[in-house]
Parts: sequence; C-alpha cells; structure tokens
Amino acid sequence: MGIETRKLRVASRDTFPHTAGQYLYKHGPMIERRLFEMMGDTVRADGRDKLIHRCLRDGWFKVSDDGRLDCSEFARAHYDKLAGIAPVEYIGQIAAPREANAYDRPPLRKAYMLNSRGSRSDIPAWSVRPAGFGFKNIAGGDA
Repeated sequence: MGIETRKLRVASRDTFPHTAGQYLYKHGPMIERRLFEMMGDTVRADGRDKLIHRCLRDGWFKVSDDGRLDCSEFARAHYDKLAGIAPVEYIGQIAAPREANAYDRPPLRKAYMLNSRGSRSDIPAWSVRPAGFGFKNIAGGDA
C-alpha cells in the first residue's frame, strides 16, 4: 500500500517523528547519524532503524535525492500551518474572452425575460395595493 493511496496522519506532539520532523523543517535535510546527534539520547541505538523506517512508511519523512532525510511535503505543510504561514492557493486560469455578439445570438424566450418593473425582492409597503383595489375607466370596465 503506497503513501498516495492512504490518508496520512499528523504525528503526535512530544514524539520522535514530530520533534525530529520539526528539526528537519527548521534546519533542512541531513543524514540519519547527524539527526540523532542533534536529537540527543531520546532513542535507543537498537531502535533507530525501525523508527526511521516507520517515519518513512508513515509519510512523515522522505529521503532526498542525495540520500539525506527530510520532512515530507505533508509534514512541511503541517509545520507551515503551525507557524502561521498560509499556503498560496491556486485560483485558476484567466478565462479567454468570448466572441460575444448580441446580434448573432437568438433572443431570450419570454419566460426568461425580466418583468417590465425589474426584479425586486424587497417590495416597499407604500407600493402594495389593498386587496380588491382596481382602476376603473370611463366605460366602467377594468383597466
């Protein structure tokens, strides 16, 4: 099961992966021996290989091209978030202008045209006629 196919989890605080990842985040990639020298005697010598392997397997660390340990993109995003650094979000591409010509298009159907008074959601109280109100013309019919 590859790292890409499963959900990555954030390392718990005060654990070796979190602390070592934070050190790698601040100081850059380094070889395994140098990392353990900087971390002190927090891990026994016989468990270091398993610990590094687990950090790599869990996606918290990665091995750079020159063989040094580094924190992964996922861990780097976590530490950026803790530091208050907002990631730059991709907004999108600018749409190409359309070749719009009102004369080449068919007109809208009457069902989709706005009414003659425009679209208004807030109807003022003074403009509402009471029920049964209507205009009469001289001939007596409704106008």
